[in-house]
Amino acid sequence: MKKPNLSLVLPVHNEVASLEKVLSEWQSSLNKISGLHHVFIICEDGSVDGTKELIVELERQYPIINNSVSWRRGYGQAVRDGIGLAKTDYVLCVDSDGQIGPDRMNEAWSRRSKDHFLIGWRCPRADPLVRVVYSKLFKLYHGILFPNQLHDPSCPFVLGHTKLLERVSPFLAYMKEGFWWGFVGACWKLKLPIDEIQIRHRKRFASETQVYKLAKMPGIMFRNSIGLLKLRFA
Repeated sequence: MKKPNLSLVLPVHNEVASLEKVLSEWQSSLNKISGLHHVFIICEDGSVDGTKELIVELERQYPIINNSVSWRRGYGQAVRDGIGLAKTDYVLCVDSDGQIGPDRMNEAWSRRSKDHFLIGWRCPRADPLVRVVYSKLFKLYHGILFPNQLHDPSCPFVLGHTKLLERVSPFLAYMKEGFWWGFVGACWKLKLPIDEIQIRHRKRFASETQVYKLAKMPGIMFRNSIGLLKLRFA
């Protein structure tokens, strides 16, 4: 088995119904890309639905680094932990709910760079209306603090060189749920370029979102608004 050159970081919480399908789809696609050798870094975040046990079983079938914890560290910390475990030249961060698949991965890999990041543009988004509306409102606020031309600065599809991620990492602790908003803000502060790639967005493979429920949205907006302010003036 050749040495991996891409770590696929997957934050996971209560995804027992979808995780195996997600890994199978990505594995099948990545294995077809010439020169790409991958490892999955699964950052399991205190699941209680059997996800932990499933990951142990899947380690027999897939190249997996199992980073499971017994408490809720939160989405952002899970991603940061996964990035910290990566020993490859490149890292791809993507959610584990199946909404983003690997169908544009061949082009994304061909556009990898040591000098800039590549972020997805979900077009159109397949999220519930309330989440799309909140996101559009938050994008206006984000654009005031961190002026940019990105269409989708919260997209959980980010490919970058490990050295670039090391530069960004100290600024990634300010956002809990809205992690990628903070990532784009950190890149703005460091003047690190970000390119975009259009990707297909689809419904979750199983169940409902574990984080962005309607009752939680005002609190999420408030916390992340304060987090962006702290990041902007850090």
